[in-house]
Amino acid sequence: MVTVMLKHVHAVTVRLASGRVVEYHYAWKGKGAPRLLGAPGSPEYIASYQAAHSGRKQPKTGTFLEVIAAFKASADFTTLGDHTQRAYRRHLDQIQAKFGDLPLKALDDPKVRRHFLQWRDKMAGTPRTADMATGTLKRLLGWAVERVYIETNQAEPIKRLHRSNRSDSIWTPDEMARFVAVASKELRWAVGLAVHTGLRQGDLIKLPWGSYDGGSFTIRTAKTDRRVIVPASDACRALMAGIEKRHLVILTTTRGKRPWTADGLRSSFGKACDDAKVSKTFHDLRRTAATNLLVAGIPAPQVAMIMGWAQDEVDALQRLYVSRGAVVASILEKLENGR
Repeated sequence: MVTVMLKHVHAVTVRLASGRVVEYHYAWKGKGAPRLLGAPGSPEYIASYQAAHSGRKQPKTGTFLEVIAAFKASADFTTLGDHTQRAYRRHLDQIQAKFGDLPLKALDDPKVRRHFLQWRDKMAGTPRTADMATGTLKRLLGWAVERVYIETNQAEPIKRLHRSNRSDSIWTPDEMARFVAVASKELRWAVGLAVHTGLRQGDLIKLPWGSYDGGSFTIRTAKTDRRVIVPASDACRALMAGIEKRHLVILTTTRGKRPWTADGLRSSFGKACDDAKVSKTFHDLRRTAATNLLVAGIPAPQVAMIMGWAQDEVDALQRLYVSRGAVVASILEKLENGR
C-alpha cells in the first residue's frame, strides 16, 4: 500500500468522555481549519483534504487578496527570473498578511497611504528591506491600476528610506587587481565579462556562445524582455579568446563543466571580495561598465539603450564619474606642465 504524505495536515489527540483516546486530523493548523473525514489515506480522507485546500486558495473577490493572486498568476510575474520571483514572493506574502483583507475601494482612499507608511516604518531598522517591500507594493498597485482593479496607486508618492552614497560604487583598478589576485579563473571570467558588457548577473550566467559573433553580443534580457546588442571592445574580445569553451553557455563553475547558478556565483563572488578586502557588489560592475562606455565616447543615449537604463540615470553617471574625471585629468595635466 502506498502512503500519501499530505502537507500541512495537523493532528490533534483528544481524550473523550468515555476515556477513549482518538486522533483528529485537520487540513492545516489554526483557527477555522476543517476536520478531515475518513481514515488517513482513504479516498474520503484525501478528497476532504483537497476540497479544504481548494477552497482555501480561492481569494475573496473584491479584496486586495484578489489582486495579489491575479498578479502572481500573470505573465508580468511568471516571466521574471527565479531569483527575482523569490524576492517578490517574500514581500508579496508580507503584503498579503498585512493588507490582504482590505476591500479594493479602500485602496483608492488616500488615507490608506498612512497605513502603508506605518507598515514601512516598522522595517526602518533595515532601510534596504523596507524600500524593497515598498517597491513591491508600488509595482503591485501599479499593475492593479493598469488592470483597472483600482484607480490610483496610493503607494507611489512614498519616498525611499535608504539613501546610498554612490561615490564609491565604481570598481577602481586597484580593487580589480586585488580581486583578480585571489579569484579563480572561472570567477575572473564572470567578473571580466560583467565589466565589459554591463549585463546583469542573471543574463550573464545564461549567456550562450551563440550570442557572440566575435564583435558583439546579441541577447534578449530577462528583466526587460528586450533585445539588446552589446559591442565587444578589444579588451572584451581578448577575454573571450581566453575563456575555455566547456558548455553551451559561456560561463561555467570551478567544479566541473556546469553553468553557474545565481546563488553559486553570488556566494563565490562574495567570498572572493572578502578575501580581496573589496567592498563592492556585483551590480557595481554594471556601473563600471557603463562608465567605461561613456569614457570610450559612446553617446549617453546609446549607453542607456545597451544598459536598459533611463536616460537620466546615465546622465547622472556621466556627470559624477566621466565629467569629474575629465576635469581632474585636465587639472593634473596643467599642474604637471606648469600651466
